[in-house]
Amino acid sequence: MDVLVRANQSPGRYYMAAQRFASEYKEFSKFAHVVATAIIPYKGNFNLTSPPKHPVDVPRNVTTRMFITASMNELPCPDDSCYLGDSKIATSLNNISWVDSSVDVLQAYYRNINGAYASDFPDFPPLMFIFTGHDLPSSLSEATEGTAVKVVNYNETAEIVFQGTNLLAGSEYHPMHLHGYSFYVVGLSLGNFDNETDPQVYNLVDPPQVNTFGVPKRGWVAIRFRANNPGMWYWHCDIDRHMSWGMSAAFAVKNGDTEGTSMRPPRCIASKGQTIW
Repeated sequence: MDVLVRANQSPGRYYMAAQRFASEYKEFSKFAHVVATAIIPYKGNFNLTSPPKHPVDVPRNVTTRMFITASMNELPCPDDSCYLGDSKIATSLNNISWVDSSVDVLQAYYRNINGAYASDFPDFPPLMFIFTGHDLPSSLSEATEGTAVKVVNYNETAEIVFQGTNLLAGSEYHPMHLHGYSFYVVGLSLGNFDNETDPQVYNLVDPPQVNTFGVPKRGWVAIRFRANNPGMWYWHCDIDRHMSWGMSAAFAVKNGDTEGTSMRPPRCIASKGQTIW
């Protein structure tokens, strides 16, 4: 999380305090709820210089729209393999819980290896419901495992809305990171995204440009970017346990028409049994 502070008080030393904001559900939140503090000192007589130029180029003509749910889920345990119960905790994006392929997806994409992943990541979740509601039916919580990739053409303009859900009463803040890109956060709010009213208040003038953004607890965030960096790009929740449980996917951005707009070969072509990073 980035915080902008205007130092307009008397020069001195000031406390800044922060508290963890995540699930109150005890099964998912066993960390101490402590308040972290730090001291910010500042002096007066600051002369503002001309800021560096930073042009804002928010895509206006969107060609790809996606609505992605970020959820806590369950997966069945085959042959009573779980220590307790018949299911295990998982996470998902649009109800797909990521599973690593036996072949690195970047290597598979570059070498045109079939069967390593599916090019069918959905633009929308399989079912619409009150995502942030309480006492959601357990039938909604079971995810599907897969290695699903979203394929887009070079230079497409994308808008993605990430919606947090309250499945398993496990609504948490999800810091999402997309490799290979920075993007504009054009909207952010609590509750369920409304595709008619919420876009009307998007900030398309001077939104923040970042490479990691937070999906609010029981809320949504909207981003826009231009797909002008060809290649296979991983995106995932930056909370390690959520990523390891399956809250990941990948973007495959096709090559453009020139060598300069085409994917460069990996620095090291992996041999059998190795992985490209």
